[in-house]
Amino acid sequence: MKLSILFLIRRNRINTKGVCAIECRITLDSQRKPFSTGVFINPESWNASKQKAYPPNKVNNQINTQLSLIKQDINETLICII
Repeated sequence: MKLSILFLIRRNRINTKGVCAIECRITLDSQRKPFSTGVFINPESWNASKQKAYPPNKVNNQINTQLSLIKQDINETLICII
């Protein structure tokens, strides 16, 4: 079983506050399941290659922590299922 967890933003869906939602895409054995994380970020602060917020500051560190917790929960859940 191959698992991939990808965080991405939809730059074409910027809201009136000028921020985008961060989406999580889980791929398990070639089947994708995208869902919204409920986390919003300024598109200028998103590093797509590292899948993290930058530069380090209080808000971006909080976003990175939330994404890390989401990834950890997904991994724990899949380990329990398998």
